[in-house]
Amino acid sequence: MEIFMPRLSPDLRSGTLDIDLPYAFDEEIALKGFRFSSDTLIHADLPRLDLSDCKFERCRMTENELRGIAADNIVFRDCDLTACRFDGGFFRQAVFIGCRMTGAVFQDCGFKEVLFEDCMLNFARFSGCKTERAIFRQCRMEQAVFSGAALTKTALEDCNLTGADFMHARLKGMDFTQSQIGGAYFNIPDLKGVTFTPDQAVMLIKTLGIIVKE
Repeated sequence: MEIFMPRLSPDLRSGTLDIDLPYAFDEEIALKGFRFSSDTLIHADLPRLDLSDCKFERCRMTENELRGIAADNIVFRDCDLTACRFDGGFFRQAVFIGCRMTGAVFQDCGFKEVLFEDCMLNFARFSGCKTERAIFRQCRMEQAVFSGAALTKTALEDCNLTGADFMHARLKGMDFTQSQIGGAYFNIPDLKGVTFTPDQAVMLIKTLGIIVKE
């Protein structure tokens, strides 16, 4: 599956996380056209930020409260977003590459044309999120939570989903054959139209207590 990638201006302004983000929050203005590189902002409470046309590279942004963020045409590369909260945010034409997001919270977020590539998403929470054309590629997502999510046109490419929770998620059309799903949780009625390998199918059957004889 192909998605529309961000198209950023080559003339992005250099910004400082602990100055420009709080300023945009206090003044209730959109922060657009900035580049943040090798910068740090932690434990900040900055809900409902409007970030567009921005690039974050090698930034440490752990444990920030960024609930309700609006992120359009944005790139995060090699950033540490561990335990950040993005609840209720909306990401469009957004890219996360090589980011550490262990325990990040994306609950009830919207994703449209979004790529997660080579990211650490163990224990991340996507419960209740809605995706429309999203790709997870070569991500570690052990014990990630997708319960109640609506995953429309979502691709999983070589991901580790060991122990992930997909209970009551809308999964029709998804293909798990390229990913590891050992110990993952599914609600059987939700699996109509979902593609698994034969080995994965047998594993799912065994989780129901059904005995399979060869």
